[in-house]
Amino acid sequence: MGTFDNETNQEVYKIKEKLKEQGISVDDAYEPHITFGIYTGVDEESLLRWVENVTKQHKKIQICFNHFGFFTDARLCFIAPSSNYDLLGLHSEIHEKYDSCCMDKGCLYSLEQNNWTPHMTIALVDQGQEESVLSILWKNFSPFTAELTRLKITSSDTSDDLGVFEL
Repeated sequence: MGTFDNETNQEVYKIKEKLKEQGISVDDAYEPHITFGIYTGVDEESLLRWVENVTKQHKKIQICFNHFGFFTDARLCFIAPSSNYDLLGLHSEIHEKYDSCCMDKGCLYSLEQNNWTPHMTIALVDQGQEESVLSILWKNFSPFTAELTRLKITSSDTSDDLGVFEL
C-alpha cells in the first residue's frame, strides 16, 4: 500500500470524522492509503526485497485527490486521485514481477486484468445510506494535493506492517 504525508492524513481524517458524525461506518483498519496489490502465494522475503528495490527507483509522488465515488458491488465509498504517469508507473513496476500472484479480490489490482482504480476507501456504506454519504461529501470534500511518501507491505491476516519503504 502507498501511504501519505501527515497533512494528507489529517485531511482524510477530517472527511471521515464528518461521516462518523452522521453514523456512517468509516474504514479505519489502516492509515489512509492507496492499495497497489493483494498478493497470495508469494515468498514474503522476496516480495519485501522487490518492493525495497522498486522504492529506490522512485521519488515521492504528488497526486491530486479530486473526486469521490462508490464501488457498488462492495458498498464502498472512496476518494480518488486523477491518474498520473508517476502513480501508474509505480503501480506497473510493483506488478512487473508479481502480477501473476495478484489474484485475490477479483484481480482488482492486476496489470493483466487492466482493472486497477487508484482510490482510498473512506466508508463502508450500508444500503440506504448512499444519499447521506453523497450529501456529506458534496458539502465537505474539496480537491487536495497529497504526497505519496512510502510503500508498506502489510499482512492481510493481522494488519501488521511487514516492511516500510520510503520513496
